[in-house]
Order: sequence, then structure tokens, then C-alpha cells
Amino acid sequence: MLTKLLEKDGHIITDVECDSWEEVVDILVAPLIADGSVEPQFAESAKEAAVQYGGYVVLIEDIAFFHGRPEAGVKKLDISMALLKKPVYLLEKRITAAFLMAAVDNVSHRDLLKALSQFMNDEKCLELLRKGEDLDAIMTNFKKVEGKI
Repeated sequence: MLTKLLEKDGHIITDVECDSWEEVVDILVAPLIADGSVEPQFAESAKEAAVQYGGYVVLIEDIAFFHGRPEAGVKKLDISMALLKKPVYLLEKRITAAFLMAAVDNVSHRDLLKALSQFMNDEKCLELLRKGEDLDAIMTNFKKVEGKI
């Protein structure tokens, strides 16, 4: 499920240059707005959640998992991913890769987290995400973990 969502046009943004985690959210939300998965106000909801939950958004070293409320304009389940050229920080937590999850309800949110946890339990996936240099290797490894190859 996850690789299928990520492989949609524009859902993986590489070589991201920005100065803050807020900019990362703005970059991540753009493809979700473009394909009609979320409304623009979803970005503010994701930022509010990051402020509310603070460092918990960076569950795994260097990798952020942003999300907003379903009622903040989510129209369908979706996700985007950004690989940063230089890290940004949320509190003292460094971010080199980030995801933005859009779920229509708590069940789909849980399912998306469950799918992501497969990748986050794989050291090769984490290493590739942290380096952010080889998108083909990242996606190949994601597909291996999902059992698609």
C-alpha cells in the first residue's frame, strides 16, 4: 500500500532545501493538495500537531512523521515523503527525511502507521532514508519489505 501511494507523481520530493520543519510540512503537503487528497488547511493542522506532540513527531532518529487531523481537510488516504539535503530541527531532534500522512479516520491512520512500521523496523530502510542519496535504492528496499519483489 505504502509504495503505491508514494509512487504517485510528486509524492517523493528529493534534494529538499529548507530552513525549518514548518517548511518541510509545506513542501510535503503540496503534492497531496495537487492530487486532491487534502485541502490546504491540512498543512496548519500538521504543524499544530507537531507543536502539540513536539519531539514525538521524530519517532526514529532523523526521520519525522508529520500528520494532521482527518477533519482538517483530508479527502482520501495519502502520504508524501521528503529527503532533505541539510537537516532541519524540531526542538533538538534532527530531521533528514520526513513523511506527511493524511488519513480519513483513526482506522486508516493506524493502518498507515502499521505499513510505515514495516519500513522503520528494517535497518536498511532507515540507513537509506537517513542518507537520502539513492531514491532507487530506497524504493527497491521499500518494495522488498512490502514483499512486492
